[in-house]
Amino acid sequence: MTTKILFDEIQPLPQTAAQAEDAAVQLERDFLTIVREDIGMNEGFAGLFARALVDGLRRRLGGQELYIPAPDRSERDAGIRREFDGTPDSLARIQKRTGLSRTRIYEICARGQAKNPALPLETGRAHA
Repeated sequence: MTTKILFDEIQPLPQTAAQAEDAAVQLERDFLTIVREDIGMNEGFAGLFARALVDGLRRRLGGQELYIPAPDRSERDAGIRREFDGTPDSLARIQKRTGLSRTRIYEICARGQAKNPALPLETGRAHA
């Protein structure tokens, strides 16, 4: 007799107390870095803030998995495609505004070209 295992039934192994504490410490360090770098808060206040966030999340969600979805970037990408005209000036302007690399901007613009029927076909012939 064989046993069939469904992936939906597989649960992660419970963490030991030490593993849970290590994860909490790492989360606190991540929050500290974010608060210091993104908000500019000084080290002392950032540490208090990070600790409060971790403690609050533990009280409210302790033991649960937390999913934070990535933001929808379709509007940002469409704006980049509209603004980018292929010139170094437009590239520099977009890089400064978005913080994206030159390669990433080119990837975004190339991805949009496949959906634009006004552009020439792969054969090189333009639409009539």
